[in-house]
Amino acid sequence: MAQLIHALLASAVHENKNLMQTVLAQIEQLTQDPRASDLQDELQVLRRQATRLVDSSLEVLAIYHAGLDADDFRLDYNTVPLEEWLLELQAEAQEIIGERPLQLEALMDSEVPLYWIFDASLLRLALRNGLHNAADFARSRIRLTLTLLEGRLCISIEDDGVHYGNTDRGPSRPAASGIGLLLADTLLRAHHDKESGRHGEIRLERAPELGGGAFRCLLP
Repeated sequence: MAQLIHALLASAVHENKNLMQTVLAQIEQLTQDPRASDLQDELQVLRRQATRLVDSSLEVLAIYHAGLDADDFRLDYNTVPLEEWLLELQAEAQEIIGERPLQLEALMDSEVPLYWIFDASLLRLALRNGLHNAADFARSRIRLTLTLLEGRLCISIEDDGVHYGNTDRGPSRPAASGIGLLLADTLLRAHHDKESGRHGEIRLERAPELGGGAFRCLLP
């Protein structure tokens, strides 16, 4: 019975994803309609929200197919060329930013090797949580970086908005949450180096240079 319920839930999520993709296509058509010229800002907001719903559905399906328990999470390990992968992540970030006037840059530290082994497609899916969060809170800049930290590959999404754990007067920034953070946390913990015994992890910090939030994924 439990397997049947899980299958039905996965089917419902898949159907909702397809419906939202149809809605997205209709929103795109409306943005091209001259009669909607005065509604472009509102349509862009609808587009972003619909995109996030599609992403959330994909994340739920990814967890369902791979298994919720990090000990049983089935990863498709790849030897990933990091420069190419960073460019793909940058293109995905630009798509999420859309028409918002935000400067986007991608940097790879010279000490980072050319290749790293991890599940590239699922990690990009998990990082969308941090990309959406940065796009929502950034004032003018978003920076993607690949560095080495504590002997692990560190993928950072930084911005110049309000930082995580802000205690100053003014607006506060909630930590990324929901199914996206659950997926990212599960995925990172599933990456395990047997020799060192170290797992991947997520850190939500303050960006030292930009001053806003820093969503960091560390891979062993």
